[in-house]
Amino acid sequence: MRDQLRIGSGLSWIAAWLLVLGAVVLALAFDRAGWTWWVGMLLLLPLIGLTAWRADEKGGGSDPYYNAGDGGPWGPPA
Repeated sequence: MRDQLRIGSGLSWIAAWLLVLGAVVLALAFDRAGWTWWVGMLLLLPLIGLTAWRADEKGGGSDPYYNAGDGGPWGPPA
């Protein structure tokens, strides 16, 4: 169970992508409210953080073909 709850696990990627979908739904549902933009940006942070963590863990570098086989830095681990 601890392996499923650690940062970078498949479950954390699923939760991050669900938060991104929630941000989109929130932005579409409350189109006129100014606070939804800020909340939407905050809901994107877990995905951005996981991507940065993964690039740091695997030592990304500046190679454009780095991690091309497993979905790149935006996808869950293979």
